[in-house]
Amino acid sequence: MKDPAAPSVDQGAAAEPAQAAAQRGNALWRAMAGPSAPRDQAAAWAELLWQQLEEEPGIEVLAVAGMRFDPVSHRITPLGLHPAKRAATPLMIQTAQHAGEQGQPSARGALPSAQTPADKPMCAAVPTIIDGDVKGVVCAEFRAEGEAQMRRAMRRLQWGAAWLRDQLRTEWAEAQADRYQAAVDALNAVVSVAEREDFITAAGAAVTDLATRFSCVRVSLGLRRWRHCRVQAISHSAQFSRRMKLVQLLCAAMDEAVDQRVAVLYPEPDDGAAIATQKARALARDDNAGHVLTVPLYAVDKFIGALVFERSEDNPFTPRDLEILEAVATVMAPILEEKRRNDRLLLTKGIEVSGNQLRRLLGPSHLIRKLVFAALIGLGIFFWYAEAPFEVSADAQVTGTIERSIVPSFDGYIAAAPVRAGEMVAKGDLLVQLDDRDLLLERQRLVTQRQRQQIEFDRAVAARDRAETSIRQTLVEQADAEIALLDKQLARTQLLAPFSGMVLSGDLSQSIGSAVSRGQQLLLLAPADAYRVKLQVDERQIADMAAGQEGALRVTALPTETFPIRIEKITPVATHEEGRTTFEVEAVFLQEAARLRPGMEGAARVKIDDRRLIVIWTKPMMDWARVALWRWWPV
Repeated sequence: MKDPAAPSVDQGAAAEPAQAAAQRGNALWRAMAGPSAPRDQAAAWAELLWQQLEEEPGIEVLAVAGMRFDPVSHRITPLGLHPAKRAATPLMIQTAQHAGEQGQPSARGALPSAQTPADKPMCAAVPTIIDGDVKGVVCAEFRAEGEAQMRRAMRRLQWGAAWLRDQLRTEWAEAQADRYQAAVDALNAVVSVAEREDFITAAGAAVTDLATRFSCVRVSLGLRRWRHCRVQAISHSAQFSRRMKLVQLLCAAMDEAVDQRVAVLYPEPDDGAAIATQKARALARDDNAGHVLTVPLYAVDKFIGALVFERSEDNPFTPRDLEILEAVATVMAPILEEKRRNDRLLLTKGIEVSGNQLRRLLGPSHLIRKLVFAALIGLGIFFWYAEAPFEVSADAQVTGTIERSIVPSFDGYIAAAPVRAGEMVAKGDLLVQLDDRDLLLERQRLVTQRQRQQIEFDRAVAARDRAETSIRQTLVEQADAEIALLDKQLARTQLLAPFSGMVLSGDLSQSIGSAVSRGQQLLLLAPADAYRVKLQVDERQIADMAAGQEGALRVTALPTETFPIRIEKITPVATHEEGRTTFEVEAVFLQEAARLRPGMEGAARVKIDDRRLIVIWTKPMMDWARVALWRWWPV
């Protein structure tokens, strides 16, 4: 720490150290800005920052350090330190850690006071933020006389952090470029596999592309089968014999990596983990390969094979190559496995799927699958042995046992219509009254004509004229016959109910005065206490129907009531409506159904017999299958 009160020295004696310091500073600036190694540049930067802090009066610098900071793990690693032989103290590490985690400058320690000794150091740290994340920390340990000196030291650290920010940004950009290039290489290697249709072609294209792209002497691909790898493709080789010694060595190296479940590099790196490399060494020795890298392929929750990369002695694998090749193998493995699985025979696929399902069913775990399978077996046993009534369901309509049409016996006009559809009538009630005025006028004319003929007849009798009497008598009898005919027609103008019942159809209340023709149906009448049911049975179920079978009916108007029925007649005539063919089946009620009315519709179920549940549920499908199969194989 500089002392302002120190005695002055001779100007000539101080000139030489000042000149040496200037030369040292120039050398440090050249080392930091020149094409030196990153470690040398960081050391030069740390020493320059030390000198700048030393220039501040009232500050004694103990150490300066630039550190990398991982925003994920919060781990710090030294980048540059001065003095170089002095390690970072726990105070510096704690201060740098706190500044990196908080993302803002931090200071620890206490300024000199009555309670704090003047020789006790303090530490300050400034974070370096790049793209919103803390990537580095500039830290200095020093002794300061007061708060003003501590603030000047913090400002010097903030100025000095510029070089560290540029250095970390450059490293970050280079790492991003390496990642991008690795992604491009991996993508190109994957494309060479994905664009091939079959597995053999894809495997050959993959190893050849990898050998060319990553400067390998040879790249080999092997897949795992029966606990051993078998070579499937070798770069730049269309055909090879599996009995070749090279192929056997490749298989052994692949098994070595797959068994250890880790990439195997030969020669082993100095700082690598303890991994067996005997097979890779044998391959390198017998094939004169300088470097061998075996990467296992992992896909579909298991190791499916391995890739072997071979390079010459003067072309070793760098850490970046190892990272890229392992990434390429990770991405290519599922694609190769998918193509291999697709190229298998259909029988092989079926056997494998069945075996996998059986292993899952009988092996450990998969409790839900086992419970579901046990439940299905239980249901199958239950439905095979359990029986239930087999019933045929059909649409049904209630109709009268007798349906009588009310029609006029001659042409005429409607004079009155006191009833309409849905009304109950008694026997003899008037249903329709036809207009009888023309008939009455005609009868009056005939009566007058008869009276005139009767007078003429009486005159002929008085005159004893036998011929005239016979003629007049005939004319009187003719008039009587015509009058009797008109009386019958007059009686037929009143259409009466032939029996007690309900009017099913016909509403003539809005047709008063309309003309009707002879034989035209005006109303439809049915008994009120005699009903029957018409069922429309599907053609696929008509073979099960027979007279005498019993069932039940529910109509839409009375959904909570059930009416027992019995089949009486099966009409052997089919009707086709709305895309389905049905047969009409007639049934009668087994008990009184006073609440029913003709025309009500609903559904009927007719019990056939007792059958197994599995037969009942599969009958429609089995019937359809029998017909469809018979079309192609008439046996």
